[in-house]
Amino acid sequence: MTPAEALREKLDVSIFADELFGENCFLIRRRDTAAALVVDPGLQLDRVVRQLREERLTVERILVTHGHIDHVGGVPALHQDTGAPIAMHPDDLAILDWDQFAGLPFVPRGFAPFSIDLALGHGMDISFQDLRVRVLHTPGHTEGSVCFLFGLDCFAGDTLFQRGIGRTDLPGGDMRKIVFSIRDVLYALPPKTVVYPGHGPRTTIEEEMLLNPFVPAG
Repeated sequence: MTPAEALREKLDVSIFADELFGENCFLIRRRDTAAALVVDPGLQLDRVVRQLREERLTVERILVTHGHIDHVGGVPALHQDTGAPIAMHPDDLAILDWDQFAGLPFVPRGFAPFSIDLALGHGMDISFQDLRVRVLHTPGHTEGSVCFLFGLDCFAGDTLFQRGIGRTDLPGGDMRKIVFSIRDVLYALPPKTVVYPGHGPRTTIEEEMLLNPFVPAG
């Protein structure tokens, strides 16, 4: 068994898609302990919290791929409920428009401004008990977009989708940057790496290098 396969044996991933945006929140738990991480809690927060309570899990950290409301809508309440620190790239603080967010009719309970407990940067390793999560800074969808890499599993936010890429016409978006992030950072990962995107079904680096119409390899 390779180290990447051994890592997968220790982790279980639950996916919660919200009903409005189809945004994927990921609950990553240890099979051997009650420790968990939550990636991008959004409008589906109540379902995530229900599973946390049913399985009596302890959230060690809230990981945020970028600062759009569908990906951060549930962050404040989850932080308040669990005390888990928030990890996010500081470049996306500029797009957290608290007044606008608070006025949206679909924002989850308890939404309020939050601060970053761990400022993320490219190449950082985040500890998850005895495991390590690698941070990849992948600007383009937003300036502070990041991906989280667990061995051969990549939680890619809105940078790379199955046969698609994140839109670049919102504040902080840049087509040139997202193409670089995908081609020079994500496509440099092993081809068998599984990509868990912020919307839609999972894919692999190999499939996207061959079939992605927006950023073909090379």
